[in-house]
Amino acid sequence: MNQIQTIQIENNTELGPVVSSRTVAEELERQHQHVKRDLEKILMSPNVDTLIIPSQYKDSRGRTQNEYLLTKDGFTLYMFNIQGHNDFKMAYINKFNEMEKQLKQPIASYMIEDPVKRAEQWIAEQKEKKQLELENNMNKQKIAEFEPKASYLDTILNNKSLVTVGQIAKDYGMSAQALNKLLHDLKVQYKQSGQWLLYSNIQDKGYTHSSTTEIEHKDGSTSVRMNTKWTQKGRLFIYELLKDNDILPTIEI
Repeated sequence: MNQIQTIQIENNTELGPVVSSRTVAEELERQHQHVKRDLEKILMSPNVDTLIIPSQYKDSRGRTQNEYLLTKDGFTLYMFNIQGHNDFKMAYINKFNEMEKQLKQPIASYMIEDPVKRAEQWIAEQKEKKQLELENNMNKQKIAEFEPKASYLDTILNNKSLVTVGQIAKDYGMSAQALNKLLHDLKVQYKQSGQWLLYSNIQDKGYTHSSTTEIEHKDGSTSVRMNTKWTQKGRLFIYELLKDNDILPTIEI
């Protein structure tokens, strides 16, 4: 697939923004029956029936045919289970985000006459802008992490070999905060809106695996937080990096 075609996402009154499995098949240049087969395998997992919804359509000969409608989460889940197509993934995820934003977009701050309310709305817009930027960067990191070997998302995230930065920090007799700062100083990661993200030059090395948790605040608003754990490959990367900087684990001192 050399070029992404015009992105086709529709607004379903009950489900919100969705994309048809037919559209996904067309864009990926795959047979629709193969896409449906893959989706049916995913539907065997629990708690996904609200993300991938059976539907029907009329073909060119007027016959009723089966398809699936994918929400943003359903689309993301499907794409994480096939290899490649990074540009396609990000284009559609960004389009989902854009449509969701438009559907719940309040009146723009510059259109409000009351100066106090205008200022309040402007602050809310800036917060939303930062949140969307963070989610976009988190999606990029997660896609880069899963690219080397695509598999079922839950299976990878529940891998027993994953370790927290705190566990690695203990090997060096330091706190998680200290190790995070050290990795930041060594240009491994950067902090955005309270989240540590890998720099783009090592995002696709398989050093980390991440999951996101939605947090509901007292005022009813929600935000997402990414929980990042290091793979054994990432742990070895940290060991070699710190060794080059004359920092050894306590067991080797």
